[in-house]
Amino acid sequence: MALGANVIRLYAVDPDVDHTDFMCTLQSAGIYVVVDLGANCEGCEITADSAPTCYPASYKTRGEKIIKQFARFDNVLAFSGGNEINHRTGGNPWTWNAPCQKKFIRDMRAFIQSCPNLRRVPVGLVVADTDRDENAQYYNCRTDESDELENAQWYGINTYVHCDDISDPAKATGFNMLRDSFKSYDYSIPVVLTEFGCVSPAFPTVDGFEAQRTFHDAVFMNLPEYSDYFAGGFAFEYSTENANSMSTSPYPFTTYGPQNYGLGYFSPADCTDAGINCTYQRFPNFDFLRQAFASYDGSRQPTLSTYEVPPNHVETSTCPAGSPGLRQFQWPSDSSANEACPSVSDSRFQCPGQSSTLPTTALSSAPPLATIMASPSTEVPTTEAPTTTPFETADAPSTQTPDSPTDTTQPPTTNIHDGCRLR
Repeated sequence: MALGANVIRLYAVDPDVDHTDFMCTLQSAGIYVVVDLGANCEGCEITADSAPTCYPASYKTRGEKIIKQFARFDNVLAFSGGNEINHRTGGNPWTWNAPCQKKFIRDMRAFIQSCPNLRRVPVGLVVADTDRDENAQYYNCRTDESDELENAQWYGINTYVHCDDISDPAKATGFNMLRDSFKSYDYSIPVVLTEFGCVSPAFPTVDGFEAQRTFHDAVFMNLPEYSDYFAGGFAFEYSTENANSMSTSPYPFTTYGPQNYGLGYFSPADCTDAGINCTYQRFPNFDFLRQAFASYDGSRQPTLSTYEVPPNHVETSTCPAGSPGLRQFQWPSDSSANEACPSVSDSRFQCPGQSSTLPTTALSSAPPLATIMASPSTEVPTTEAPTTTPFETADAPSTQTPDSPTDTTQPPTTNIHDGCRLR
């Protein structure tokens, strides 16, 4: 695609709608998808209540339905168990609703494991960058050491730490502090910058548009001193949301505004694509991000056969002091029946006219730091664009589209650990 992205992030999906055309269109373009299991609706997410009521049983059902529908697509890279639930504590400590998020992840992992025909898609989560140490350690630890399903399989952090036009990574103080934090954790699962791209008036005015992000951080994360700790990132966001931005940076968004995160915008202002067609207009920062992606040199990245797990990246984290264990709560989800497991015929979908080439190494033997093998594309899809963010890839160009082997005797595993880098 024109941006050079190979993954998008879906913040919410309807589990009762068929998404085949959309997913196959993305697959034909070499685009992976990270699917969030939650949504902003009643019973559809971890709430601001304290544990255990913050995890409604209906959310378990929703998550399992989404997993059943989307795991059959070979270009689904991962599932996210929630987005920034640590911003929903009502001023209480981070432990307020964190057990609910952790329990939900465990339930989803258990469901996948219980279904012999389901593809083993990794389940993780996305947090806001607060209480950095505690959250990172908690979601990669096991409050019950015997429970191998309790920890997340990948960790996403929405972080905005590079907020000026500094191009020298040695002077990127916030980004270096972020790197040093995760370096100190000796993390055993991939870390993804699930949102990056700070907006700030410190960025230059370009072609009449103020505060155009130069995305030097998209270059930094792929340098050797950073890529050992970060598996890539999602630049936030594909299009500026008029409802959020209009009060400080009205359409056509030429002025700086704290909610003007887009790489572009849709015109005209009242377009809906249901009666008035939308046209995507790029901001100058679109090209800055494209150039950052294009600068990536993948020659130093390991492959499936050459990667060796560093010995200090093998064990799960030690739980932070005061971490609430899952067994101390009575969970409503434990009384809720699981969705029926899919049959062999319902567990895989082969997009018409597309080959099967995605690696399927088992998670148990996977290296902990991700590098994703996906093909950079030449055009960013505008279909469902308001619900997606470009995901940063950093792999050498490939002519293959993401897919999985057709052998269904063992459920294939999507592996965000092996031989890949996200761009």
